[in-house]
Amino acid sequence: LPDLSQEGWEDEVKDMRAQAATIDDDLLVVLVGDMVTEEALPTYQTLLNTFEGCDDPTGSTDSPWARWSRGWTSEENRHGDLLNKYLYLGGRCDMRAIEV
Repeated sequence: LPDLSQEGWEDEVKDMRAQAATIDDDLLVVLVGDMVTEEALPTYQTLLNTFEGCDDPTGSTDSPWARWSRGWTSEENRHGDLLNKYLYLGGRCDMRAIEV
């Protein structure tokens, strides 16, 4: 993604949009679906934390499962954030319609 704090970011966004214009619609649908899934992972983790043996009600349990689940969720959420920004800056998606 372009670094918006650096000079020339406008040109980088224009280049990104030109490249995004070549993405097939089928792939674009997959990217949107992946973004929605990855951004929803905190909800999935909340559900997982209700299962016996997986409980981590405060987000600070030191069990291997709890540590793994928190790390997995945060990593996948970063993927969702990146996809969201890419799709937004790429200009091919109506992000408001996707997110509402």
